[in-house]
Amino acid sequence: MPDQYHLIVDKPNKRVKLLRYRPEDLDALHAEMERIALADRLTKCIVYAARADVEKLQSLGYTLEGRIDGFYLGRNAYMMARFLSEERAASAAAELAEEVLQASLAKAKAGTPAASGLPDGYRQRDAVEADAEELARLYGIVFATYPTPMDDPAYVRKTMQENTYYTVVECGGKIVCAASAEVSPEYGSVEFTDCATHPDHLGRGLLQPLFYTLEAKMEQMGIYYLYTLTRAQSHGMNITAAKHGFTYRGRLINNCTIYSGFEDMNIWVKPLRPSHD
Repeated sequence: MPDQYHLIVDKPNKRVKLLRYRPEDLDALHAEMERIALADRLTKCIVYAARADVEKLQSLGYTLEGRIDGFYLGRNAYMMARFLSEERAASAAAELAEEVLQASLAKAKAGTPAASGLPDGYRQRDAVEADAEELARLYGIVFATYPTPMDDPAYVRKTMQENTYYTVVECGGKIVCAASAEVSPEYGSVEFTDCATHPDHLGRGLLQPLFYTLEAKMEQMGIYYLYTLTRAQSHGMNITAAKHGFTYRGRLINNCTIYSGFEDMNIWVKPLRPSHD
């Protein structure tokens, strides 16, 4: 069975994730995930499930939180979550998250044009490994906590070597905004992630051009299934996703530690080709 599934134990975020499995192994894998979670004091189990397995997982105590269109080479992944503590299952800012979502959807519905250029004094370019230290400093300034150690230059450099593509905005010769596309060659999908804008440069529409650049690069590479997970409490990121043509697909409750602690994450998708169940 080990060659037939992909299980990730994520201790910093107190969760265990199952990204690939055989349907006939679900009961055994459910038991293994619970064993790991209890042993390591993890409080959330997540399965990226096929549509046909949603009902089975619900019978095992999982809740459907959302969907990532085309995650598996064009096949949709249904995000199933099982919480092992009442605290982890309870959203700390549900009303604010809903306000942010409605405001973001309204922006997209209004047809507000997404700026494709940058203000005077800013320029965009692809990042290279030599930028790892400056990128790490930017992430350290923007996020008090983050799901991955993006404030570590060695880690940033490692991601660059492993199918993650960064694009940045500079002002005065310094990186003030960044975003990345984390490609999963095995699954044929990509997450737009690691979006950060220096506090001194917020509100200037710097992220939109980065999304355009990353989308064009992914399509050129033949990666057609795009998604991003945004902090449910962040107006800027949700508005950016909505205005760029991403569709809201659900909310992952207390999904990871980011910014100030455990936070809900919204799922936004943009398949450039049809997806299927």
